Amino acid sequence: MKNQAYALAAVVDSIAAARRSTRARKVTKTALMPALAVATPPRDPGMALGLAGSWAGDVALLGDSDRAFRTGLFSFLAAHVGYTTALARRSRPGTRGAVLPIVTASTLAAVLFGRAAGPLGRPVTLYALTLGTMVAAASTARGTGARRVFGGAALFMASDALLGASRFVLKGRAARIASAGVMPTYAAAQWLLHTGFEQGGGEPA
Repeated sequence: MKNQAYALAAVVDSIAAARRSTRARKVTKTALMPALAVATPPRDPGMALGLAGSWAGDVALLGDSDRAFRTGLFSFLAAHVGYTTALARRSRPGTRGAVLPIVTASTLAAVLFGRAAGPLGRPVTLYALTLGTMVAAASTARGTGARRVFGGAALFMASDALLGASRFVLKGRAARIASAGVMPTYAAAQWLLHTGFEQGGGEPA
């Protein structure tokens, strides 16, 4: 039932986001990470930091200003530091084959989005590199739930790419379509990351 409650919150918030219902999202978006914490309580301090930073970022991004965006960006940056730390503890030697392509892709994305972000370019670049590091760490995780963890990390990158594209690159209908995909992919990413990590008992594999 707890997982179903999170899924319901994610669906309702995704619909509210697509409809640009700011008033409703003050409830639905704010409730997402607490609902996930109830469904999958984090036992690793890094995963707990990831959850707390994500919640702070969700709340900050309810605003539309550059200041709100910057606050959300650094909140999620802290979240990814936590996730990376936790995932690194589940890394195994010889499992780093995907790291180089991931780092290359995230570096390219950091440069492209950083240039498109104008005055927000530096924090956007730093965030993209931090996110790429988290995805690279997820690619080295092994043990029960490892595939789910990597799927969640990859979806997180996809969600943020949609967010960056809708805010800095695309215009009009294309931007609205990209924006509508942000919350479904984000909610799925968080669920996969946390449930996958907890499948492994929160311990190194």
